[in-house]
Amino acid sequence: MPPEIEIWLDVHISPIIAKWIKEDFGYEAKSSFVLQLQNLNDLEIYNKAKNAGYIILISKDSDLPAIVNRLGAPPKIINILGGNAKNKVLYSAIKKNLKRCIRLLTQFDLNSIDLYF
Repeated sequence: MPPEIEIWLDVHISPIIAKWIKEDFGYEAKSSFVLQLQNLNDLEIYNKAKNAGYIILISKDSDLPAIVNRLGAPPKIINILGGNAKNKVLYSAIKKNLKRCIRLLTQFDLNSIDLYF
């Protein structure tokens, strides 16, 4: 069983998706705005997440996976790859794949995983 997971969304992902993740999966999910990450650089976000516990960042920022792969986890990253999309389209991809992504990150001790939509 993985440790208590908290999910953080980067600034490029709407805060409404955090609400939907919490409602559909029961994970504590927070937007970058609630966490006040929007003015931090990627390394500052990494350090804040590293010190916060077992964090999984859902990000559309390719720099965060590179930092985690270089410096180590936690946090772990679900890296969203795809163009701009409406919130419902993006969330549909997240919803369909979130449990699998978390399982892969935890069971296989991966630092990051790419999610294409």
